[in-house]
Order: sequence, then structure tokens, then C-alpha cells
Amino acid sequence: MNSDTAIRDAIELGERHGLGSLTGVQKLVFAISEAEVYCDKDGIEGLIHRYGAPAMLTFSEAFESVGATEIAAVLLSLANDGPKPEAVLTHANTLITGRQGYAYEKLQALVSSST
Repeated sequence: MNSDTAIRDAIELGERHGLGSLTGVQKLVFAISEAEVYCDKDGIEGLIHRYGAPAMLTFSEAFESVGATEIAAVLLSLANDGPKPEAVLTHANTLITGRQGYAYEKLQALVSSST
């Protein structure tokens, strides 16, 4: 299976069964996809509302796995249940919608390295 097919399959599985049903690279791929979709559509607040603040650890790990260290760090800072500073939310959303620090090719490489 090529990396594009594996990425597509991970996203389809996640859409059908949810993030919690996935493991390994599939979970990382789907987490990145979900963050991109939520931030593009509803903003980072929508992602946090859907998954909860503690799940930002999973999203942070996903972005770290493709070298997006700044996104990973800001998501990690949002992983607590307390109030979220507007500036941090805006920064997280800007980084994710701008795909800062990674590209689709890094996702392909992650998937390829796991097979």
C-alpha cells in the first residue's frame, strides 16, 4: 500500500470510528487531519470542544511526529482544563491553518517509515 492510500484509509477509519479507535501512525495521521479541518472550519476552539483539552496531548504528539514542533508546543500548552488565553488560541489556529513546520510530504514520510 502506498503512503497516499494509507493516509486516506486512516482518515476514513477515523471519520467512521473516531480518534479513540485508532492506534499508531493511523492515529497520528487522523489527529493532524482533524486539527486541520477543525481549525480551517471552526477554529481551535472547535477542536478543543470536540475532543477536550487533555486530548491536545495526542494532537501535540501527532504534530511533533511530522516535525511541526511549534504547533506541538502550543497544543501542549492547551492540554489543561483551565481557561485558554485568547492569544494562545489565535496563535495555535494560525499555525495549524498555515500548516507551519510541516507539509504533506512529511506525513507521507511518516506513513512510509511505519510500513
